[in-house]
Amino acid sequence: MDVNTGGSFADRPADVVVELSAAEAASGVAKTIAMPPDGSPVMIYFPPGAQDGMVQNVDLPWVDPATGVTSTRTVSVAIRVPPAGPFPPAPPYGPGYPSPGPAQPGYAPPGYPQPGQAQPGYAQPGYVQSGFASPPPRRFGTRARVVAGAVGVALVAGICLVPTLFRESDADTTSGTGDTTTTSTTTATQPTETAAPTAAPLDPADFQASLDEANKQLSAAVGKLRSATSPRAVSSAADALAQTVSTQTSTLSALTAPESVSAAHRDLVSALSALESDLSEVSSAADSRSVCTGGSASAALSRAGGAADLRSAITALGAADPAAKYRFGSFLPAATKDQNRRKANGSYLTRTTGGSGELKVDNGNNVDTVINLVKNGSKKPAVSVYIRGQKKVTTGRIKDGTYQVFMSSGADWDGKRFTRNCQFSKFDSSFKFTTTSRQYTIWELSLKVRLGGNASSSDVDPDSFPS
Repeated sequence: MDVNTGGSFADRPADVVVELSAAEAASGVAKTIAMPPDGSPVMIYFPPGAQDGMVQNVDLPWVDPATGVTSTRTVSVAIRVPPAGPFPPAPPYGPGYPSPGPAQPGYAPPGYPQPGQAQPGYAQPGYVQSGFASPPPRRFGTRARVVAGAVGVALVAGICLVPTLFRESDADTTSGTGDTTTTSTTTATQPTETAAPTAAPLDPADFQASLDEANKQLSAAVGKLRSATSPRAVSSAADALAQTVSTQTSTLSALTAPESVSAAHRDLVSALSALESDLSEVSSAADSRSVCTGGSASAALSRAGGAADLRSAITALGAADPAAKYRFGSFLPAATKDQNRRKANGSYLTRTTGGSGELKVDNGNNVDTVINLVKNGSKKPAVSVYIRGQKKVTTGRIKDGTYQVFMSSGADWDGKRFTRNCQFSKFDSSFKFTTTSRQYTIWELSLKVRLGGNASSSDVDPDSFPS
């Protein structure tokens, strides 16, 4: 559809000129047109029988830009029907043919002028209906296309427009007067989105205070991880530290850092978030007993990729503003290699003597092991001895009594326990030591699992292991 603004008939301009094809004029059609003065898209229905030179008057809502007062204004819409052949021929009328029905107020059925009556909307006696000049057709402007695309067609309520001839005389086009009927149309509008206000950047002192508080919370959680003494405690502490990291990441992310360190602040938050994933891996390693104490867990965390990125981000933050020299990250352990501490073969960790019994142990495995001899009814070992992998030990002077033999094995003995790859078990059978004037008991144990062995063993909960 081409819409022209301007146009004239009998030297009087119309507000809008719309072009209809001959078929559209004959059958009626709804058109979306750009209404002045701002090109707002409005849908208008043109009833059947429209002819070249007719004018429709449309009431539109109007907001006075100066006062903001809402009212209506009348816009005249002239119809242009280019020559494209005659209207479809009128249906037969007369004896033997159905009546086309009563004449409709305001216009006659297509092709049937009503004799003896001036037809509203048609040239009346004494008037010459002729074409009118208009500026060259133009498409909708950019703004009109954008609005139409956003809100679709305008909402039209109760349209029943009667075409009227634009006369030379000053005709009153208000609703309910003369031969003109007006129709109000309503255009849809979109809600306007309001951008969220941006918080003012913190001053350097407040920003440093926020960093200090986050560092304090993280340091406390890391301290609990370091003090864990069993795989279960390590897993729990790693999960708790991950939650603290998540909380402090959110807290720091919500801050508006000083402009000089805004980029470094974003990198810091991103790196801190990555550390949370590293802690999930530490927790899983504790569940599988790859790490067994807080020391080995802390060392594993210190070598993680997230920890390395966080160190770089902390350094960049401190250098971003030489005047402020922001400080953060004392909770993060320095990159630490795994240790491999061992005791000498046959070293006693605990020993109670006073008898003649002996225990000979052959550690045919490659891992170091600690043997705990625990007397029935006691929770503490009477004898605890360190045996290196592929080594043997003989323990003497064992008091008479019935004992359970517990074993722990792994890597890196920190003085009390293995810190990595730890395993805990016990022999299912008990061992009785008896001394008489002629004999005493000697037990020989092989720790290497072999076919045909006569002693079974079971796993022990690390938190219940006697030490």
